[in-house]
Amino acid sequence: MPQVLKMAHVLAKLQRTLDVYEGLFGSKEDAAVILQSFNEIGDSLKSALATHLIIGCAAIFSDPEKSCGNENMSLRNLVAKHEGSLGKDSQRLLNDIWELVEKMNLKTFRNKHVGHFGLEECLGYSRVDRDITVQSVRSLLKKADLLINYLIADASIMPEGDYLAYYSKIPTPRGTDEFLKRLQNNA
Repeated sequence: MPQVLKMAHVLAKLQRTLDVYEGLFGSKEDAAVILQSFNEIGDSLKSALATHLIIGCAAIFSDPEKSCGNENMSLRNLVAKHEGSLGKDSQRLLNDIWELVEKMNLKTFRNKHVGHFGLEECLGYSRVDRDITVQSVRSLLKKADLLINYLIADASIMPEGDYLAYYSKIPTPRGTDEFLKRLQNNA
């Protein structure tokens, strides 16, 4: 149960980070508020948020059950522990998740550009194909949230009818729109 709770919490944090990234950099107009007035801070913030999302998603969705003999906080590890309990809906959703992860090419992108700096890629001699967008990351995180709740029901981890829901949108008074307004008003 602790692994399921932690996984749901990590997914919620990634969803929150994605909300912030999309709210600040999702449109050219919004990004311009930060990048025109505070270019270095904006670039650093955008890079930090993107890096957090890529590393977090790659760790959850691409890492094996174990590395160097230690268990990973990965979806593969969690699913392996409950594989015999997964119902048909869970299996279908899991297959959708694996297909999306493969299409996004998260692991290779993380390994060549974020977790390590592949020389060929950094120098521009080689390019890692990827489909990592706000929409694909959001879809992946939503599917994972749903899968965790399917797994909870399938494996009877919590009482019937219970589910986990850690993620909630940032309240409007503290949201990215208000943040950008304040930046514009103080500029």
